Amino acid sequence: MRLPTTTILIEPAMNATGAPKHVGMALLAAASTALPFAVGIIKNGLLEVLLLAPVVWFLVASRTRDGAERVLLLLVSLCLTLTVCDLALRPVITSRLHYSPMNQHQRRLPALPMLGRWDALVDVSRSVYGDLAAMAGVPAFREPRVVEFRTDSLGFRNDSMQAPVDTIVLGDSFAAGVGVTQSGTFAQTLATRYGRSVYNLSYPGGPYDQYVNFSIEVSKLAIVPGAQLIWTLYTGNDLDDAGGETWEIGALPWRTGFSAMLVDYRTFRDRSPLRQIQDALWSRWRGISKDVLIRSLPDGRPVLFYGPQEVWGDRARAEAERHPNFPKLLKTLRAMKEAVTRNNVRATIMILPTKGEVYRWLLNPRSPDEVARPSGFSEAVLDACQQLTMHCLDSAPFLREEAKRLFAASSELLWWRDDTHMNEQGHRALASFLLQEILQPVDGGG
Repeated sequence: MRLPTTTILIEPAMNATGAPKHVGMALLAAASTALPFAVGIIKNGLLEVLLLAPVVWFLVASRTRDGAERVLLLLVSLCLTLTVCDLALRPVITSRLHYSPMNQHQRRLPALPMLGRWDALVDVSRSVYGDLAAMAGVPAFREPRVVEFRTDSLGFRNDSMQAPVDTIVLGDSFAAGVGVTQSGTFAQTLATRYGRSVYNLSYPGGPYDQYVNFSIEVSKLAIVPGAQLIWTLYTGNDLDDAGGETWEIGALPWRTGFSAMLVDYRTFRDRSPLRQIQDALWSRWRGISKDVLIRSLPDGRPVLFYGPQEVWGDRARAEAERHPNFPKLLKTLRAMKEAVTRNNVRATIMILPTKGEVYRWLLNPRSPDEVARPSGFSEAVLDACQQLTMHCLDSAPFLREEAKRLFAASSELLWWRDDTHMNEQGHRALASFLLQEILQPVDGGG
């Protein structure tokens, strides 16, 4: 009698968890490939998907599994090495990857990531150069200077000061004093030279961001009744800033808990030094940006301008008022008027010109300085302020005259040659303009 045939299945070797060994190895490899993305070395999620291809190959391979395993081990080693290097380099090399500590220490506000802050309680002093020199990527264009940069517990650029506050400075990178040492900003000059008690609430961003910053932070300040708010608007790019969609502070997209923690995590990823090195190499490979305009002083020193900002110095008022963001700017002005009234603050808007508006003879020698006229942006804002009964000043005429005087006396400028921002002499001129127009020295200042 013949016995029935029995099929014997040979089970693959199992690991301690009961899963095939190659499955466990594949899971470990997949987790390893995710590490460069997790720490920010890889920004694009599609590249992370591509890294998983060797894992898939290893799982489905049969005859070529040995080769797939070697590739997988190499991939895991590479991912782990890059991740460890990225984490180890953060405290060592990060400052060298930024031309200014103000770029290095920027972050999103966890509770409201539409806004930015600097890291709290920063205190650094280091050599920097200008944003236009950084864009150009040509070391010969740099105008090195040592900058002290300090922030308070809220992440704004302030030293310790005595309350109550009688002057609030609000604005973008110009009012924050990007490129200038701490004591050289016009906010600090008003405090140290003219005896004002100043809080600088400025951070790079547009008028809408500044309105929201004022609205959510002013209650944290000990301000005197009738304190003076100096709000700077910049001709060069404020209309290019789209701003937000709601002016009701309680209706803003606030975040709490895990959602707010994710914002901090994104900041962590953005600070990957290896990715920043990649970006720098890519920028250098592209060469000098066409947006950087290069001119020369009579003595041959290079002076750089930023084209996209300088076009606003020549645009007419009608162009500014037709801009799709102009209605938003008007709404922001109205909302700010209500906010300062609620907080018993007197507000003055100071319009800042572009570098080329003040040095038109240098940017465009065919356009004589004698025919300089107000920018269309300033005309539009001045008219809007008049209709809203808000105090508004155009600083351009004063700065042009001061620029002429300074250049005739010393061949120096009010702006850094390699930067879109003013130097310390420019900030002193702004402080003088404000003292002349709206402020008075106190406590023997001046």
